[in-house]
Amino acid sequence: MKVHIKRGEGKVERMPIKSGARDSYLTRSLVYHENTGIQQFRLGMIELEPGLEIGAHVHNCDEVMYFLAGKGIYRVEGKEYEVEPGDSIYVRPNAVHGPHTNTGDTTWRYLYIVGQPLRPVSSEDVYLPTGERVKPTVVQET
Repeated sequence: MKVHIKRGEGKVERMPIKSGARDSYLTRSLVYHENTGIQQFRLGMIELEPGLEIGAHVHNCDEVMYFLAGKGIYRVEGKEYEVEPGDSIYVRPNAVHGPHTNTGDTTWRYLYIVGQPLRPVSSEDVYLPTGERVKPTVVQET
């Protein structure tokens, strides 16, 4: 089992938001099952450019974010949180979260810890506590 993961050894993916490189965000899987054998969680980092947002989605497990740089609005079950470096947010399993919007003029970076295994969640419409109906992005195990 690998214990020390050096910079650059993680898996980097560009996730589309709309289309094209400008309309996407980077997700870096830093510590995950495939590179360490870890069973309970995954550690990664999101990088989102100014003005872009990640759509509403749900996971079947706990998720914690720690904000490193930039600023933005992080939404959980219809409630907005203005976050900046040093803030943290906890999202319970099956809670609709998003859209998350970079409101600053620099790259918004934050770490996430999400439970494993990350399983697909229904793509059926979800209702927020406010009554708003959203169609979440289905997050699948990678």
